[in-house]
Amino acid sequence: MILIDFHEPHTISENISTDIPIQILCLKYRDYPFSDTIIERKTLSDFFSSIKSKRLASQIEEMCRFYTERYLIIEGFFDFTYVTNIDYLYSVLSKLMLNYDLNILFSSSEPFTANIIRMLYKKNRKQYHSKKIQFDKPYYAGKLFGISERKLRTLLSKFGNIKNIMNADKKELGSVKSIGKRSIEKVKDVLEGDIL
Repeated sequence: MILIDFHEPHTISENISTDIPIQILCLKYRDYPFSDTIIERKTLSDFFSSIKSKRLASQIEEMCRFYTERYLIIEGFFDFTYVTNIDYLYSVLSKLMLNYDLNILFSSSEPFTANIIRMLYKKNRKQYHSKKIQFDKPYYAGKLFGISERKLRTLLSKFGNIKNIMNADKKELGSVKSIGKRSIEKVKDVLEGDIL
């Protein structure tokens, strides 16, 4: 299933939903997440304003906390004639790709973007089936919290279930062996930070 942020265009979600299950939610820092993959979509104007405000790097950093495969789709006709500093643009794109292991794709329109998302989803599912990996609930919950499956299993062995982890305070979480401050902060950020 692909989760879709409710701010995203209906034409894209309708196109995707013809053969892929979707769920539309209020998502923070995520446009189209599924499995280990996150896709951030930006129109050309939003892309340039995100660079100017320096918001783009922080958005990509948030994506890195939860997903191993990251894509940025820049949508719109890329007319370089109005770019005043082309070297700066190349520098930004290069840093995003190298520093965050980010894949950057270009799309001409919303229907084309929908097709890219569908192809990425199907590629992911094909890899999933070819490896015959059996992911279970702790794997996905660990991804949600931004911690390893092993650490989440350690927390589950202490607290019994996700609900009890949610109700635990930082001191209780810190009493668990091999769970450090950073992991506790990640768990609490998700539980208290209205990530979804």
